Amino acid sequence: MDSTAAPSASSALPALTDPPALTVLTQNIRCEVPGTRPGQADHWPERAPVLRRLLRAAEADVVGTQEVLPAQLPVLDEALGATHLRLGTGREEGGGGEHNLLFLRRERFEVLAQQQFWLSERPERAGSLGWDGHCPRIAVLARVRDRASAQEMVLAVTHLDHAGEVARARGAALLAARLTDAAGEAPVVLMGDFNAAAGESAPWRTLREAGFEDAHAAAVHRGEDIGTFPDYGPPQAGGTRIDWILTRGLAVEEYAATVPQHGGRAASDHATVMARVLLPST
Repeated sequence: MDSTAAPSASSALPALTDPPALTVLTQNIRCEVPGTRPGQADHWPERAPVLRRLLRAAEADVVGTQEVLPAQLPVLDEALGATHLRLGTGREEGGGGEHNLLFLRRERFEVLAQQQFWLSERPERAGSLGWDGHCPRIAVLARVRDRASAQEMVLAVTHLDHAGEVARARGAALLAARLTDAAGEAPVVLMGDFNAAAGESAPWRTLREAGFEDAHAAAVHRGEDIGTFPDYGPPQAGGTRIDWILTRGLAVEEYAATVPQHGGRAASDHATVMARVLLPST
């Protein structure tokens, strides 16, 4: 990484030795946009190596990604396929379109159950559009057994609608209900791009009222406080956070939002958001 690059995700969260600690990462990778040219910030062929590099360097146990098109899957599989199990399919009927993916470290987790559902009035109907949403939106969740602690937990990734206010609010309520049903008393991590401001939006309030904590606020140690959608510009101190890691039943040791770069190039228009969480003692 060049000397002017922002700190990498791995340097932002140095390794701990406590086996029950889990590192989780959420990244909206920015879909591949046709017609971009070399040198433009949005040009996928030049962003892809940066994304591959940051995902490998982070060494996260759980990775949630959003806006992944089928043509972008090979880059994620090159970065994580050797170590992580990939869960999730596209949001369109038939499995195409954008994916929200959950990558789980194989040596750490045993998957007990998994599901993908649509944030709509018909959650089981593939491709269903919810409320005033602009496009289908999904969530992927897994109930797992953590081999390091022998505890069960639920891990989930989502991407709320960018246009529909009702779709975001109702989608958050559906997430809260489905995660509660899947988890029972087990701890939960929910991550993703919520397209809403942390601390002041209906989805944030809905999920907080359902018992979820914002890792940004709950963390014992926190990195620089930046907005999570710099749109290829410089990170903005105190900016709006639309990419969240939320937890229930877990202690948050560290939180960091960063914009890792290589050769002056960012992987995405969104920041990389990471947290280290601790399972409760048995």
